Amino acid sequence: ENEITAITFVALGTSLPDTFASKAAAEQDPYADASVGNVTGSNSVNVFLGLGLPWMIASTFWWFGGSDPAWNDRYQSDPELSWLGAAGSRRQAYVVPAGNLAFSVAVFASCAAVALAV
Repeated sequence: ENEITAITFVALGTSLPDTFASKAAAEQDPYADASVGNVTGSNSVNVFLGLGLPWMIASTFWWFGGSDPAWNDRYQSDPELSWLGAAGSRRQAYVVPAGNLAFSVAVFASCAAVALAV
């Protein structure tokens, strides 16, 4: 539940100002070109910086962080991480296990439905 709250606040904080800017641009421009450009640019920055920058920081931290006993206990013998090297002698890395997207898609779909209804 904390993750949902955090993601919601981040989404509101990054998208709400752009919504008002796009609305103002659409009202001032007869063809709404500026608002389309604003939405496209805003979404691009949100995706590339919102995903890429934290991933790069975490990867750099884990690359230079040295060995961590909790990481070793969890990932040294994991067969899905063979790309990190032989079991028992793997270099520590930033690992994000793949999960099920069903929950994320359900949250997105319900928020989109509410937004369309409003």
